[in-house]
Amino acid sequence: MGRIFLFLLLPIFIFAAQVKPFKWNNGESFLNFLEHKKLPLSLYYNMDKEDQKLTEDIPYTANCQMLISSKKTIKQILIPVNDELQLQIYLTPKNRYSMRVIPIISETYKEVLYTQIKSVPYDDILKATGSKNLASIFVKMFKGRVNFKKDLKAGDPLVIVYEQKYRQGKLFSMPEVSGAMIEIGGTRYALYRHSDGRFYDIKGAQIEKFIFKLPIRNARITSGFTKSRYHPVLHRYRAHVGVDFGARPGTQILSTGDGKVSFAGYSNGYGKTIKIRHSNGLTSLYAHQRGFKPGIHIGSNVKQGELIGFVGSTGLSSGPHLHFGMYDGSTPINPMGVMKKKTEGFSGKEQRVFVAIRSKLDRIFNEKLRTKPIKSRGYDFQDTYYVDKESFKVKAF
Repeated sequence: MGRIFLFLLLPIFIFAAQVKPFKWNNGESFLNFLEHKKLPLSLYYNMDKEDQKLTEDIPYTANCQMLISSKKTIKQILIPVNDELQLQIYLTPKNRYSMRVIPIISETYKEVLYTQIKSVPYDDILKATGSKNLASIFVKMFKGRVNFKKDLKAGDPLVIVYEQKYRQGKLFSMPEVSGAMIEIGGTRYALYRHSDGRFYDIKGAQIEKFIFKLPIRNARITSGFTKSRYHPVLHRYRAHVGVDFGARPGTQILSTGDGKVSFAGYSNGYGKTIKIRHSNGLTSLYAHQRGFKPGIHIGSNVKQGELIGFVGSTGLSSGPHLHFGMYDGSTPINPMGVMKKKTEGFSGKEQRVFVAIRSKLDRIFNEKLRTKPIKSRGYDFQDTYYVDKESFKVKAF
């Protein structure tokens, strides 16, 4: 049958229903969405604080689905909030709407791309895989290390080792690159992802030039980053797409890096919030503030370590703390993965771990350069599946 990809749908009048895909509108709040669809606002207000805050992290690129009956009644809506969890709004047998957070049914595959340069790396990778994200990641990885305009020649090979999620038979979420290489004029340029999630060259030198600093001095982490976890007591899936720092009210909040303020205002879940757009394309978020530094507004330029606000407990907060987020576009990433660290190279056990990772990737690179495989973009997908709402076992239509 080939690879099967799953579509989560409740078996309610399924044969008379129609699935309509739609994209989440950039800037639309969850409450506005409920109003537009004439759904009860109590769906939002009955959620707990953490789940309410989750609605503020719906990516503006989210591909959503709506199940509509032959009588134009909404039977179910699925709204991804990250690549592991989604909001499910559904009509119960008692003809009332309910909502919960459930896992996204997807499959992850380890893939290797080998291709030869015909035009430029971005276009060649996009043509071979159909993934703009993978093409962008590769170009960003080698930016400043290789001059793609002057140095490259037709026929130069490149290899990317990565993991890719699929949902409903389509590319889903950001690919996670383990390593990549390109040969130019017989010289190999290779980068390897270490166990800390960062990329290093063959000598163990870190390649990221733009490194962030913690937004609070003497920071104390009270809650870490997770896209999905099953709460054993509440018996539900939860996400925390940021890092919480415990601190006294009024503690200074500092900009994690140079950038421009893209938002400074109030949101229902995050309270008084500042967002800063940085030159490397990432956006940092600082939530639950008591107040902002005078003069901070949309368009303000800030430097790394500059005071921007003060710790508070505004919005849906259980006590004074800073919720610190980091986003690549509208996708949340772990802020601690881009914090400043020593880059002098590895030693001891860490060196041995890095050498093992590098050696494994080099073997893959060498094999693909020898065999020159052609990557197929197509898979044999089963069209549509759904998952039983109680057992979560897969069933076909």
